[in-house]
Amino acid sequence: MQRLIISDDHTMLAMMLKIWFQQIAPDIEVVAITTSGRATIAAVRQHKPDVLLQDMMLGDMTGLEIIQALREDFPELRIFAMSARPMLAKQALESGANGCMLKEDNPYVIREALDWDVAKGNWISPLLQEKLMTAAHEIARHNFTNGEMNVLRLAHLHNTEIASALGLTEGSVRNMFTTIYQKTGLKARADLAQWTQNVLLMSSAQ
Repeated sequence: MQRLIISDDHTMLAMMLKIWFQQIAPDIEVVAITTSGRATIAAVRQHKPDVLLQDMMLGDMTGLEIIQALREDFPELRIFAMSARPMLAKQALESGANGCMLKEDNPYVIREALDWDVAKGNWISPLLQEKLMTAAHEIARHNFTNGEMNVLRLAHLHNTEIASALGLTEGSVRNMFTTIYQKTGLKARADLAQWTQNVLLMSSAQ
């Protein structure tokens, strides 16, 4: 019997998952549903579950903060991150999660994750794998330089802020954006920033 905590501030989704586990996966016991980061950490300390199914965006803490807070004290806890945003799911692996999935994945994919032998490495849902492959393909297709990649990560900032953060002149930043616009065919900074996050799965945290 695997003991599971579901941490998600979408209570309806969490309850639906619990019902699904009861009906389809009788070997999994949902010992708690939590809707905040503090409650999740407390529940893990109290119940000592085998698995934590962790949403990446809660009201008081991010999923990344929760994973980092728990990983040192509970090294054997298997943590699977779930998010509507592929970029956050990807970052979860870098923060110590054993696997990640998207909220649009079906419950049978979650069942597959819970059966995964973490000794084999991190688990990634097929849908997220597809998005990661698309990101890698787009980066290679546009042949971005390292400098352009650094600028893209900060595309949501003003040029002066990017220049300061990267130790560049504002003119150099403008020139790189001109090249990036030519490579991508995009024309607006907002569109570029959104494309960078949603397609390239890049963020300033990388």
